[in-house]
Amino acid sequence: MRLNSEFKMYNKVAEFNRYVRNTITNFIPSVHRDIRIHLLDENYSLLHNLLSASYNKGNIRIKYINEMIVNISMIDYLLGEVLELSENNSKKILRAIRMLSEIKNMIYSWKNNIDNGKEEN
Repeated sequence: MRLNSEFKMYNKVAEFNRYVRNTITNFIPSVHRDIRIHLLDENYSLLHNLLSASYNKGNIRIKYINEMIVNISMIDYLLGEVLELSENNSKKILRAIRMLSEIKNMIYSWKNNIDNGKEEN
């Protein structure tokens, strides 16, 4: 694995994953455990797709980057649902959304570098 820009992104994704597991899932009532399950699944899929994208090249890498964008969209939706369920903890949920936004910006810049041919092989 090349540990230049992907390593920073890995750290951000791992930190986000820990934050969601340790903080956000506590706000989800057990009645809505389906949201908790889907949120954790999407987080692990995001991490899996990041590692897969960093190990592959070419069209396969672009496929995994697109999958990461889909994961982020789904996580964003699920965090919105959690925000509606738990308005008392909105600051912590909004922090998770800001962290997700930073990850999204890093992924889009990675994809733009690939599209513009600036990606080193």
